[in-house]
Amino acid sequence: MSTEKIHKVIIDRSRCCGYGLCATICPEVYKLDADGIVFLESDVVPAGLEESAKEGAESCPAEAIRIEIAAE
Repeated sequence: MSTEKIHKVIIDRSRCCGYGLCATICPEVYKLDADGIVFLESDVVPAGLEESAKEGAESCPAEAIRIEIAAE
């Protein structure tokens, strides 16, 4: 039985103000649309990018991003 943890990103696009700090810190996870609003290509954080993704989420001044951890 695997104990690998899956990190899932949840965004609230209605809260996003377009600062872009998340995408600057972790562009592999956080993308910005043409209006500068965050979006995800996948809500699962790739292995090895967990700390960077957390830092990107924590950098959001609008608190529009959170990360949940679930067992696989």
